[in-house]
Amino acid sequence: MPDAAGPVFAGSPVMLQYHEIKRAHPGCLLFFRMGDFYELFFEDAIAAAPALDIALTKRGRHNGADIPMCGVPVHTAEAYLARLIRAGFKVAICDQVEDPAEARRRGNKGPVKRAVVRVVTAGTLTEDGLLDARRHNYLAGIA
Repeated sequence: MPDAAGPVFAGSPVMLQYHEIKRAHPGCLLFFRMGDFYELFFEDAIAAAPALDIALTKRGRHNGADIPMCGVPVHTAEAYLARLIRAGFKVAICDQVEDPAEARRRGNKGPVKRAVVRVVTAGTLTEDGLLDARRHNYLAGIA
């Protein structure tokens, strides 16, 4: 499973934030909210781009190499999530949990606060848009 949580990362404040959050969610692709897009970086981008049939591009550099990146618009995220889940991935959805304009008014000079708000797997789907109506979805509970 792709895991960009390797060694300590030295980079921009946003990339540092990305790595801290990624390190806390090993085994998941990290849908990292950047404005109107969910972006994936490093090994996550390399794994997700072909599964989503989207371009693998780059964003900045790390240790002299380009940082692989791909992304999807927030308003289309559900369709892309469904494709990733069908391909067998687990996805951690990391949203901005503060308003960027409000953060600036408070004098925040760092990146916008972000947090994983949900981990989506084949076993946690409840949205009709993510479920395939032509297939059975079984749920078992143990008490």
